[in-house]
Amino acid sequence: MVEEGRATMALPESQLAADAQPAGVGPSSGFDYSAIPEGHYDRILHEGNRIRRLWHLSKFERVLDYLPARPGQAILDVGCFAGSFLSMADPARFTRQLGIDILPTQVAYATARYGTTFRRFERVESITHLRALDERFDCITLIEVIEHLAAEEIDELLRQAARMLVPGGKLILTTPNYASTWPILEWIVNRFGDVTYEEQHITRFTFFDMERRLADLHPRLHAEFELELKTTTHFVTPFLAGLSFRLAHRLSRLVPHSRWRLPFGNLVLLALSRRP
Repeated sequence: MVEEGRATMALPESQLAADAQPAGVGPSSGFDYSAIPEGHYDRILHEGNRIRRLWHLSKFERVLDYLPARPGQAILDVGCFAGSFLSMADPARFTRQLGIDILPTQVAYATARYGTTFRRFERVESITHLRALDERFDCITLIEVIEHLAAEEIDELLRQAARMLVPGGKLILTTPNYASTWPILEWIVNRFGDVTYEEQHITRFTFFDMERRLADLHPRLHAEFELELKTTTHFVTPFLAGLSFRLAHRLSRLVPHSRWRLPFGNLVLLALSRRP
């Protein structure tokens, strides 16, 4: 019902240090991400109950809304999990697509289900290993990734994003908004859902403090990026899907979130542009 689809994304490098240690287990988080079944959240997106389906669909649609519409772009999705987001990316708009994640079973699922000649998925061992990725991108997406990371890992991730983005390239981040009803939703899922977030979310943000905290975590943020948009999403419409998926989806597309000024949606979305 909530963040599910991105829960296992880019994990801290400390969680991947030892070959004998299962992926997704380590000192930064006690949660075993590798225990989530292969393709689990992709199946929820397509086959789950209506509220959960619309939650994920709207999330991915909002991110795509804020990316440039021109053809022939390259996009990197960090923490791609099972490839659901990139499967929605128009191949004419994004002619080179790369999704990366640390979980080999999810990368294998994404490759088998959504891999093409223009869309590929790769496993990386840690955030530090992004340094070896010698490619440039017009767009980079971090969809509910940073809340799973420790401070130094967020700093490294933003440093690598700045390196890989072309001048003027777009960086889109989403993360739960702890100044909304999110804490209540998280409590419900922790108690009654099939995934718990108590051990996953180790760095928490609100709409009101996100810019400041990112700048504290990554001191070069304002030198490297220009903030184009800060907004929230997922306020009411996902929950209306319990009554009518089609109507709730239409409502979710009715108001462009670039004009949405309410700070209490359950997800914060930041659109940043790479400075020259």
